[in-house]
Amino acid sequence: MKKNKFILFLLFCCVNFIHAQDIHYSQFNASPQNLNPAQTGLFKGDWRFVGNFRSQWSAIPVPYRTFSIATDTRLKTKLEKDVPAAGILINTDKSGDSKFTTTQIFLSGAYIKKLNKDSTHFLSVGIQPGVTTKSFDVSALSFDNQYDGDSYDASISSGENFSKTRITYFDIGGGLAYLWKKNSRTLVNVGVSALHLNRPKQSFFNNDEIRLDVKTSASAIAEFPVAAQLDILPTILYQRQGKFQETVVGLFGKYHLKPIDGMTTAVSLGGFYRMKDAFILVANMDYKNFNVGFSYDINTSKLTEATNHRGGFEISVIYIFKKVTPFVAKKRVCPIYM
Repeated sequence: MKKNKFILFLLFCCVNFIHAQDIHYSQFNASPQNLNPAQTGLFKGDWRFVGNFRSQWSAIPVPYRTFSIATDTRLKTKLEKDVPAAGILINTDKSGDSKFTTTQIFLSGAYIKKLNKDSTHFLSVGIQPGVTTKSFDVSALSFDNQYDGDSYDASISSGENFSKTRITYFDIGGGLAYLWKKNSRTLVNVGVSALHLNRPKQSFFNNDEIRLDVKTSASAIAEFPVAAQLDILPTILYQRQGKFQETVVGLFGKYHLKPIDGMTTAVSLGGFYRMKDAFILVANMDYKNFNVGFSYDINTSKLTEATNHRGGFEISVIYIFKKVTPFVAKKRVCPIYM
């Protein structure tokens, strides 16, 4: 009976999570297109490639696992002050005994405007249309009707009647972001976004009243030098979706090492606190064009009985491709003929 209650408790939590919340990462600053479509193209370089992986609640029988890959770039135009950008984002998430799977493919577009001549202030407006598919596997579940009084018999009908086990819908979101970047070590990035603006239907029973709530978010990420080799990075995120909300605050210390081949090398240590839910420890490293981050959630919510304080392990990888500018000599030395 205790085991059954435990499973029912987890199922209740999962149902609420699926109905009301999106795929999300603790390292939200390392998944820019998931955070805000207006972050598309808002980086220094030519192409950005991002990969994220999260394994959550490893203490329960079936952990939740989330993968994301994304890429974005600024487009070449004849515009002097404005720069369009484009990107693509793919998310996949699998959770629970039912193998509830969410797959999302989004296209991101942004219009970035330079607000001053020295290119330190930027305003970006983004849009993100896409398609989402959700499905589950009924054969992976067991029901009380399949208990014959003595043992479980999978051949007995479950008595459940699902009209469909897969739904696909169109989704669209948008966002706004402001970036002030004085130099590579001094910046402020602030953004707001609203996703699921069309409130797509979510029912597996043809119930048009069950819809995905609009998710609104506001974020701020900053970096300031406090010593010759040390920066501090305060961060904050607030998200709301339906009756659910979360606030995440963070602080990091970034220590700059000796550059390698003239490129940044640094290590960052710090963490986030997701209020009433988890402490998140984070280690990060910048090496040449790579940024790699590792994090671990220590759960503090009411789910600690089931998870034994174990939250989620997460890894993020960002690679920024920069074209090598060929050297052109400004002065030429006249040849000396002997």
